[in-house]
Amino acid sequence: MPYADLNWHRAHELAYQSVQPLVAETVPVDRAIGRVLAEDVEAIAPVPQFDSAVMEGWAVAGSGPWTVLEVAAVPEQSPEDAALHRMRWVRDLALQDGQAVRVRAGALVPAGTAGVLVLDRGRVDDDGHLDRAPHAQQDEPRAGDHVRRAGEEAETGETVLTAGTALTPAHLAWAASCGLDMVACLRRPRVTLVVTGAGLQSHGVPEPGTVRDVFGPQLGAYVAALGGTVIGTHHVGLDDRKLLAQLGTDAQDEHQIREATGDVVITTGGTGTHSRREVRGALAAAGAEVLVDGVAVQPGHPLLLARLADGRMLVALPGHPLAAMTGMLTLVAPLLAGLAGASVPRPGHVRLGADVPAGVRTRLIPYTLDDGVAVPTRWRAAGMLRGFAEADGVLICPREGGETGEVMEELTLPW
Repeated sequence: MPYADLNWHRAHELAYQSVQPLVAETVPVDRAIGRVLAEDVEAIAPVPQFDSAVMEGWAVAGSGPWTVLEVAAVPEQSPEDAALHRMRWVRDLALQDGQAVRVRAGALVPAGTAGVLVLDRGRVDDDGHLDRAPHAQQDEPRAGDHVRRAGEEAETGETVLTAGTALTPAHLAWAASCGLDMVACLRRPRVTLVVTGAGLQSHGVPEPGTVRDVFGPQLGAYVAALGGTVIGTHHVGLDDRKLLAQLGTDAQDEHQIREATGDVVITTGGTGTHSRREVRGALAAAGAEVLVDGVAVQPGHPLLLARLADGRMLVALPGHPLAAMTGMLTLVAPLLAGLAGASVPRPGHVRLGADVPAGVRTRLIPYTLDDGVAVPTRWRAAGMLRGFAEADGVLICPREGGETGEVMEELTLPW
């Protein structure tokens, strides 16, 4: 049975619960930002892979003083070949008590290294003997000083990231350091946009009787910010059959959407319960299951959530700009999170910087931050965009309103 006029929190939760995470796919590490891991990640090499110097100086063995060892030069070697030759020499070297070798920060240290004597804490005489500088402590370096040991962060086979993790740049750097080139992530939801309405202009100042299309320029970016991928954008008039074809449910129509593998359809306009019922008519003709038919919120009351016969989800947004933008936070954000395997986007909290009077129902009000408190915009009508464009977030204001200093729930914008 469909739900009628749900409260905001129930509609938001229902959108999240109405879907299951999508299948996994393997993607390169550098393209996995924001994706959700489908399975645990194990290190395929120790981190670090070898003992290395943390500071520039000398790798030493024993208590000193030390004899500094030097690799034998190879005549006519290029600088690159000489560096490679020295690295291999250090790799094969085993320091004995009283021996040292010059190292740079991050470089391999030879076997037998007890610690690294930092560059400004040592001095080498003309005969190649290293001793501590006068200002150095007599026990420098202590065992393990300035040496990063192989495997101290992770051992081969150790789980380093767990399934369900939403990947940040830091996660990706860590995966790469563990030797990973590819990771298994849940697929991004694929979204088709259907903008309805007559008299829409795509550029310039609209003539009287027409309006500028404000959805085309930004809905795709909005979807991307919420973790989805737009696979097609379509503009149709307010006609049930044309809209039905764009939903991809009428096989006889030559204009049917071809991206049948998509996951979500988002429409704008035609959701009013009285004079304009285009979306409802198309859904009824398509045999769709309506899950949400109206949300007790302002703006954005005539929101729809449905499951199409082919399994895709549909969110129908109102035609008024602010109502549609807040509707994205109400239904699309949790829906895409559910498909992507991410956690449901929970409201945060913020302290009010001005009174909000009581209203008829829950209101979604854009706000700006001023010295850490939320100042509700005066541009809050369903057809206005200015307040949302300037907003730092959106208040979830209960019917009874709120007083200055009161803590209220809020939605953080995804950009």
